[in-house]
Amino acid sequence: MKVLFKNMIQAYTGKCDGLVYYYNRRLNRMCVREYVKPRATAQHSQFAAISSNLKALNLSAAYKQDLSDYTELYIRRNDNHKLPVSNWYNVFMMLMWALSRKYAIDLKTITRQQIYDESLPCISVKDAVDAGLLPMVRGYEIFENQL
Repeated sequence: MKVLFKNMIQAYTGKCDGLVYYYNRRLNRMCVREYVKPRATAQHSQFAAISSNLKALNLSAAYKQDLSDYTELYIRRNDNHKLPVSNWYNVFMMLMWALSRKYAIDLKTITRQQIYDESLPCISVKDAVDAGLLPMVRGYEIFENQL
């Protein structure tokens, strides 16, 4: 649903009357969706544990910038509709879940030290693309900053 404001508010965000309002900078539009409170399930608690563990990896600012630049290049591809992403965090999660599937690694217990000790390909975006964890984009070779 498209949201129109007569007073030209550009960055209104929040919840009101069961709706969530937010600004999408890629679309350059305000968007609204119905607020749905998720049910508490075992999968949600497992995902929460994985997310908090991945946050504890404390990614470097240069690595985040590489993920952000990779995201921009990926969005420009013609076939990006297969795996839609909108920000660097989506790409990071896509990378880590692919790592988990390919190398049978438990994301609830993975540590920064384990990544370096086992030389896992998530150390840099370039290594992740070379290992097939992320789709190839033109110019990915420059993304060599480490975790």
